[in-house]
Amino acid sequence: MTRLVTSLGIALAIAFVSISGAAFAADHVKISYVVPTVNYGALFVAADKGYFAQEGIDIEIVQAGGGVATPALISGELQFSGTHSVALSADMKGAHLKAIFVGSDQSGFQLWVQPDIKKLEDLKGKQVGIISRGDTTEIGMRYILAKHHLPDDFIGYTPMGPGIARVAALQSGSFPGALIDTSQVADMQKANKLGKLHMLINLNKEVHMVFGGYATSDALIQSNRDLVHRAVRALMKGLAVVRSKRADTIASLVKHGSSQEAAEQNYDQYAMTMSPTAVTSDADQALELKVRAQMLKLDPEKLPPPSHFFDFSFVKQAAAELKKENWKP
Repeated sequence: MTRLVTSLGIALAIAFVSISGAAFAADHVKISYVVPTVNYGALFVAADKGYFAQEGIDIEIVQAGGGVATPALISGELQFSGTHSVALSADMKGAHLKAIFVGSDQSGFQLWVQPDIKKLEDLKGKQVGIISRGDTTEIGMRYILAKHHLPDDFIGYTPMGPGIARVAALQSGSFPGALIDTSQVADMQKANKLGKLHMLINLNKEVHMVFGGYATSDALIQSNRDLVHRAVRALMKGLAVVRSKRADTIASLVKHGSSQEAAEQNYDQYAMTMSPTAVTSDADQALELKVRAQMLKLDPEKLPPPSHFFDFSFVKQAAAELKKENWKP
């Protein structure tokens, strides 16, 4: 009888564990990124250190430029996109998306050009390689043109994806200029492939706007606010690590595709530009929307308020919770 009772108890315990496991199965979530730089460090670190798992999320990281990620976000194939810039442009055209997290408000890209290009005016009428139309590479260049009092159509933009196509185009001489990130610059230097190419403009120093942010859909916010909240909590933890732990961040960048040298250079140059709050001011939001509206040939005066495009309530809630919990990386 004792053995029978024990066996039944074990069976019931196994059944309970199985039922509980099914009831509390982790939510499978896909989040996109563009390149393995410190701008996406919060995502990589949060995944590698298990912060998403702690929040009940089974994370899948997908590399995709904004031209691919944004349609996937709209369709629900992606839950979060690391190209908030393209998502905002799509939202201004009628998509129902929100920017919810700001990693950095400074660019990690540089404009590299052929040796005969001595100044920005030498690019008149020429094509510049970018990642995708409407993303932070194009927006950043438009900021540069505006700063130099040049018209929007002063140069052309050729989308070439997040990989090495922009670097290859520069090296072959087939493109006069392209925007490349610091990790790609480091790799070119290491391989002695820079030749006579030179950096014309460092966007990190010249442009102030939202970079490295994450967006989601209004549909997900409405249907599962708790999931969005938990994902943002994980990203907030990852961001804290990026800002405070160099070795851990570099290890994650290398794990996700960067070379050691590029990761170190990228971290040392840009880690401290990462936002300490993951939000932007109302004034910065309004300015970014105005520039985007002009790019999209929309009347800025007819745009909805910034709250239609930005929702930082999740970041603010997560920050308050982590502070109350005295969470430290």
